[in-house]
Amino acid sequence: MSYIEFEQRFFGRTETLAVLKRRLLDLKEGYRQNVALMGSRYIGKSSILHHFVMNLDDKEVVSIYLDLENKDFNYLFSKFAGSLLYNFSRNRNLQLHSDLNILLESTKTLIPCTVSVIRKLLSDTQAGKTNEAFLGLLTLPEVFTNETGCFCLLLIDEFQALEEYGLNNPFQSLGQKIMTQKKCLYVLSSSFPLLAHRILSEKLSLLFGNFEMLNIEPFDLKSSQEFVEHNLLPLKIGAQLKNFLTDFTGGHPLYFSLICKEVRNLSAIYSQDEIYLPLLSQAVENTIFNRWGVISRHFELMINELCSGKGNQCVAFLLLSLANGKNKLENIFSDVKSGRNLLKQKLYKLIELGHVARNGNYHYLKDKLFKYWLKYVYQKRIKDVELAPDMQKKQFKEEFNRSVENFKVSSRKELSSRITELLHCFDSESFDLNGRKYRLPSFREMEPLKYRNENGILFDVIKAVSGDSLWFFIMKKEPLGENDIYDIVEEAKKNDKRPERCILISLTGMDESAKVRAIQEKLWIWNESELNTLLTLFDKPFILS
Repeated sequence: MSYIEFEQRFFGRTETLAVLKRRLLDLKEGYRQNVALMGSRYIGKSSILHHFVMNLDDKEVVSIYLDLENKDFNYLFSKFAGSLLYNFSRNRNLQLHSDLNILLESTKTLIPCTVSVIRKLLSDTQAGKTNEAFLGLLTLPEVFTNETGCFCLLLIDEFQALEEYGLNNPFQSLGQKIMTQKKCLYVLSSSFPLLAHRILSEKLSLLFGNFEMLNIEPFDLKSSQEFVEHNLLPLKIGAQLKNFLTDFTGGHPLYFSLICKEVRNLSAIYSQDEIYLPLLSQAVENTIFNRWGVISRHFELMINELCSGKGNQCVAFLLLSLANGKNKLENIFSDVKSGRNLLKQKLYKLIELGHVARNGNYHYLKDKLFKYWLKYVYQKRIKDVELAPDMQKKQFKEEFNRSVENFKVSSRKELSSRITELLHCFDSESFDLNGRKYRLPSFREMEPLKYRNENGILFDVIKAVSGDSLWFFIMKKEPLGENDIYDIVEEAKKNDKRPERCILISLTGMDESAKVRAIQEKLWIWNESELNTLLTLFDKPFILS
């Protein structure tokens, strides 16, 4: 991919890039804070790392990018040493070479110590002394930075794969070197958050330089809508279809890109400069329904990978059970005819691999589009008695059009109506929202209200009753400020019975002073992320502000 093409495709992630830039500046000023990016596969972690490196213009920093997934030690050595010498040469305006031996010759007078170490490591690698070569490789950044006075930026994509290289205690060795390399910034990434957290906490828990964790999530609602526009330019698309795509893909940048690419192709074929439902429907059919559609094939390969190997035959039916809304263990056990212990084991593995999430007693598929494909494409393929592709295609198109229409109907409802529908789903369960546990009772009465404060600002309020307790859910379309919190608290005091809990639902943000005041008043705050977690649990479309 060319630099220009890459730059055109990259979008957003400004907060994550800002953290990486800040950490690099901190390193140069004598303070080091290493960083770890965590997120599901294909969410954009590698794109962030590539973008950061490609836009790095600092002659004092030499970067090394390593992708360890499905590689071996020979790759690790040649890529590590080659990138170090290549980027050093580029910073010094030397002639650039891709061959390691030529790089060693062209830089030996400028960095003789570094070149000497690399030649020794090359000899060890060729002699099969892998562990010795690995330990020596880990010292290379320190040798290089001491010799040149430069800083080193080491980016290791899918760092957990180092465990598969057949090395003796690779993470303990890495941790020891990280502590001593004061002029080297480590940026790690992993698509397996549970495994990566375990490695970081147990094997890379360092006295100095612990890792700052950055969770890379799908795009938020605002970024998703902007990304659709960015990908479709100069084509036009209506707000309703743009909002639907945001919900349909779950904010996943890969799916946005692939569907939008197909939409652009079809718009050129049919000479359309504005996107309507028939063309979007055809694009979705081509990419998601068709057996060789790019997203369908992607999901098919995922299924094959998950179901291969001894004892994994039940995984497909476990995924289908989740796709059909069986969220609790008892429901899954009754739906999938297999041993309970085996299903628990496979479910935990799916959680570890990042495909399934657990929240309280609920289990759900994290990827909304994968769930949709399982339910409306894959399930048809394996369960339909008659092989009738034309009929399946017709049913898929009807289902997709129905999904769009249902989304339009939901999105036209008032926010208070959408929240009321969500409250009806609660059944005295506990949930984890952004690291905080909430127990939400079963509500037997719900009354929507309108409240206008003394300044004429209107709030939507739902008064919900559970047993003997009273709960208030307060919604405001505009950002909440500190004065709003004061008004809410004062209004709650006017009730004959003081509410057990007041929950603020803010889709457009809240300033810091308002957050502090809300915490002081023991109010709960649900932002876009928390609300979407609950909507996903109960298979409801996102609420788009």
